[in-house]
Amino acid sequence: MRVLPLTLEDCGQAARLHQAAFFKGWKEKDFQEFLKNPLIYGLKTEENHDLSGFILWREVEDEAEILTLVVAPFHQRKGRGSFLLTSLFEILIKKRIQNLFLEVAEDNHQAQGFYRKHDFSLQSKRPGYYPREGGKLIPAFIFFRKLCKI
Repeated sequence: MRVLPLTLEDCGQAARLHQAAFFKGWKEKDFQEFLKNPLIYGLKTEENHDLSGFILWREVEDEAEILTLVVAPFHQRKGRGSFLLTSLFEILIKKRIQNLFLEVAEDNHQAQGFYRKHDFSLQSKRPGYYPREGGKLIPAFIFFRKLCKI
């Protein structure tokens, strides 16, 4: 397995995967805007030239934030998410990024377990963040991982 940069050509497939994974998934134009931003980066894995997973993050000074990580349902539980995440760790450590953050919906127990397995810890809670059916908003848990010390 190898990772490649997520490019503008991947935006359509990325949007389809994201919309299948999340209640309010991002559209193709959202991904295009993200990838045009000089502070936002992405990595992908492919299977037969089809996007099988990707991670998108933002870097600001010595911190980074994971914006999203998605693995296609057929490829879940096969190590792709972990591979994308550890590839990101390697990139960020080389850039001397010290802190990595992300947000996870309070009801997304699978993602919470995944990030805890990769040494993230719960830092705080943001109320009324993620939309759900019927207009309900649920909290986001903010997870943190220290990458390196300068």
